[in-house]
This record gives sequence, structure tokens and C-alpha cells, in this order.
Amino acid sequence: MALLGKFGDDYTRTGKGTLTGWSNFMSYVPRILKFEGLKNIPIIGGFINGTLTALFGAVDTVIESGRWLLRGQIGSAITVAAAGAVSTAVNANPALWWANAASGVATGETLGTHARALTETVIGKVTGALGVEPQVLKSYPVGIGSIGSGAMQGTPGKFASKISGERGQNADEAYQRYVSGEGGVHVSQLNSANGLGA
Repeated sequence: MALLGKFGDDYTRTGKGTLTGWSNFMSYVPRILKFEGLKNIPIIGGFINGTLTALFGAVDTVIESGRWLLRGQIGSAITVAAAGAVSTAVNANPALWWANAASGVATGETLGTHARALTETVIGKVTGALGVEPQVLKSYPVGIGSIGSGAMQGTPGKFASKISGERGQNADEAYQRYVSGEGGVHVSQLNSANGLGA
């Protein structure tokens, strides 16, 4: 268990692939650079010098960026590429091994993961201020409605009504504020997916 608590799965929006997980794990392995003879052994030498850490991180970044690019989401693809490049560079840096190990003990996450989260935050703030935040960084509020609940018929669901009640709000008014703002796109997408029209 991490000393400062474990960060949740939503700490970063990118880098959720298996290879990134392997890259993060490999970044905890000590870099024994002073043993010159090991550099000539392909697997062990690459492993010790961070080559596999960099390779796994880079390949997973290319795969994840490519998925967004194929969807036509260029901003998201660039965001994933930037965040992945920063994370991989930090994880693969042999000079940061001790700090990385300390980060793992203290937070349960690598320095590369923290760098990824910081990169995503900076990109999100800058692009958000310009009104063009990449889709990969967007999220929708929880509890406004759900598929199969009243949300599809234009009213808040049971969960949203419960939350509104706990907050001392009128559920119908809270739902209408949500639909008239950013949530309108989300509700339209859900309605389209369920064949209920726009």
C-alpha cells in the first residue's frame, strides 16, 4: 500500500494500455549502469538500461494515439502522444530511478504517471481556455441519468433525483440546467444511440 494513498483509475485519462503498465513496472527495476559487461547482453542490458521501459511506453503511445487518429480525433491523438512521450521519457530516464522508486512507495504511481497527469492537466487547461478541449480529456458528470432511466425521456433518473435531494435541489431544475449546458451533447448522444431521436 502506498504511504500517501493510492491514486484512482481516473488519475490519468490516457496510458491505460497493458504495455504502458509494463513500462511503468519496468521503471521500478534498478538501473545497474556501472556493470559495463551487462550492456552487451541484449535482453538484460536493454532491461537494465531502460530500453524496454522506453520501448513498451512508446509502442503503447503509438497504438493509443492511432486509435484516436482513426476516429478522426486529431486533438485527442496529439494529446495522447504528448502525454505518452512525457511519461515514457520520465520512466525511462535512468537518473530518476531512485525518485521513481520513492514515488512508487509514497503514491503507488511512477513519476512518469505523475508527469502524464500534469501534461494532461496543462493541455486540458490551455485547450479548454481556447474552447477546443480534446475528447480524450472530457468527462461527463455522474448521476444525471442513465440508460434505461428517466434520462432518455427528458427527466432525471432515480439516482439523479436522490443526489439532487441530498443537495437540497430540485431534480428537474438540475437536469434542465445540465441539458442546457455541456450535458446536452451527452444526452443527445445517448438518445441517438438508443434510437430515441435527438
